[in-house]
Amino acid sequence: MPSDALDPARARLGAWALYLGLLASVAMLIIGAIFEIGPFAWSEGLVDRLFGYDSVTVAGLPVVALPVVALTFWLPHAVLRWLPRRPERSFLCGMQDALDPKRNPNWRSRLPNSTQKARSLRRNRAGALIAAGVFAVAAAAGYVLFGRTPPDAGRSLPRLTIAALASKGGGEMPRYARLADALPGYDQAWLRRWNTRTSSYEDDYLPLRAPGQSPTDPVTVVMLASYPASGAGPEANPPVPPIEGALLMARLPTWMRARMREHGFELAENAVLLRRMALEGRMPAADDVGQVLSIIFGGTLTLFCLMMAWLWTRALRAMLRER
Repeated sequence: MPSDALDPARARLGAWALYLGLLASVAMLIIGAIFEIGPFAWSEGLVDRLFGYDSVTVAGLPVVALPVVALTFWLPHAVLRWLPRRPERSFLCGMQDALDPKRNPNWRSRLPNSTQKARSLRRNRAGALIAAGVFAVAAAAGYVLFGRTPPDAGRSLPRLTIAALASKGGGEMPRYARLADALPGYDQAWLRRWNTRTSSYEDDYLPLRAPGQSPTDPVTVVMLASYPASGAGPEANPPVPPIEGALLMARLPTWMRARMREHGFELAENAVLLRRMALEGRMPAADDVGQVLSIIFGGTLTLFCLMMAWLWTRALRAMLRER
């Protein structure tokens, strides 16, 4: 209350800690949705088991609605409300006061005068302009870096075997390759159906084995091919060795590995994911997706910062005219 003898510095630190904690919780959920990790990956697996297909929207409901509201907002509010407010615990009091706008403890700064407001507006405008410059430079740098032609562009794709990839054990491997001896295990393929908004897709996960390899052995290479749900799918263009595509480590969520086991194959410890692509036997040139994303995200953030700087400039001019 106004007569509390709080430590203002620790109280403000507690308030900022609460704000940053809320922001970090929401950010972690967004990151989990993008990279399919954490609670979002668990939610996707639950939706897949219940409905037989994945939906980004449906999977996000239990993740966003329950953890964000219950754990991120309701639970801290309930606990801090329940705890007694003791002035000697300035850090905790700062968190409690940040959740209750009706409180007016004496650690809060008084209303700023016109000079302080003008200084704050100038500082905010300068920060927005600096941020706009940083985002613009980052967007330009991303555009240039992603637009560089790889030194191996146009060369013949390296030919690899399943045994060669297994011997690397997740170590150095080319970005793209042709698997010369890959035999698809059609009887163990897993067709993952998923949708986002109004579009539906099918991801075909197909285990690839070397000639003579037992169907019960752990799979070193699994092929991924994506098709629109309304298309002909893998039957229209079955993979025939040599199979071309991009190579990356198979860092798949636990629930996806479980579904693969249900279909009869187990991924090896350092399994490789081959994303099937039509490369015509040549290393591809630069991918323009990175350039497009750099311009979209960098340009959007730059325009947002410039807009905020313009608004703070207008507010500063209006306040100066009133003097």
